[in-house]
Amino acid sequence: MHGLLTGQESRQQLYTMLSRGRHANHLYLQVVGDGDPHSLIRPDSISPRTPTETLQQILACDEAPVSASSLLRQLNDPAARLLDAVQRYTDGLHVAAEQLLGPRTLAELDRVDKYLPDLTDEPAWPTLRAHLIDLAAETGKHPLRHLQEAASGRDLSTAGDIAAVLYWRLPELTPIDPGPLRWLPDIPEPLHAHPVWGDYLAKRSQLVADLADQVQEHARRGDDDPVWAPPETHLSTALVGDIAVWRAANGINPQDSRPTGGGGQLETAAALWKQRLDRHIARSTDSSGNARFNELQAAHTAPSRRRDDSQRPYPTLGRRPNGPAAPGR
Repeated sequence: MHGLLTGQESRQQLYTMLSRGRHANHLYLQVVGDGDPHSLIRPDSISPRTPTETLQQILACDEAPVSASSLLRQLNDPAARLLDAVQRYTDGLHVAAEQLLGPRTLAELDRVDKYLPDLTDEPAWPTLRAHLIDLAAETGKHPLRHLQEAASGRDLSTAGDIAAVLYWRLPELTPIDPGPLRWLPDIPEPLHAHPVWGDYLAKRSQLVADLADQVQEHARRGDDDPVWAPPETHLSTALVGDIAVWRAANGINPQDSRPTGGGGQLETAAALWKQRLDRHIARSTDSSGNARFNELQAAHTAPSRRRDDSQRPYPTLGRRPNGPAAPGR
């Protein structure tokens, strides 16, 4: 029997495929995209999974029926709810920013090919467009002004993806207060005062912060070493909590042995935060200086992330010490 696997199958389907051949069973793994230009920006296309990671993903997908009580327990798990809360919060920010700018400004932005030919055909254009809209909502300047400032820098003719280069040249959002998580943006001031979006986004932000508090507290109280903990490491409770929040917020499989999951985060703040976590994990393999490391972790960890907090938890650093890269959200 010959079967093709794309990585979207469940472990039950894999078992059937491997157990129905009369003489032999052969598997073929799809390790590249389908060529659709609309999927080029997806993390799986930017940083494709290795064959081993594809099999691990399939084995982690269990479609066995669960009882109603088990389903309720899963739905009440803050770690399971955090990913959805983060996605709803960030999506809400983008939609609110678009409504704040208005259809005329968005239409002008979408005609950017007049100034930079074929920019909208670049793989990273959707990400660049979203960031331009967020910047415009925060600063009150037209998104094309921000794009002009980024494009007036160094030469773009040698760039493989002009949109990606421009994205990294643009400044980060500079909200007055930190976001609900250290790598997430806060609500821009114009949206704070919005009669509809202000209250909605504030509640979404608070939900993310509350769930992250619960995830971190549960991880810090655990007695056993996490499944992702590298051997012979000395992990502080604060670092364990930070990584638990990162994994839950990015939907990393609980059985994934890579501490911060795989792959790069295209957003600058998320990519930098992942690197900081990875560096702290690598540093924890060296017992020297761990006492000072724990002191710094404790000093930067606040008990809560309410809106009036002057300091948020999650100040950790990173380079993954082990495991191949796989894409994040």
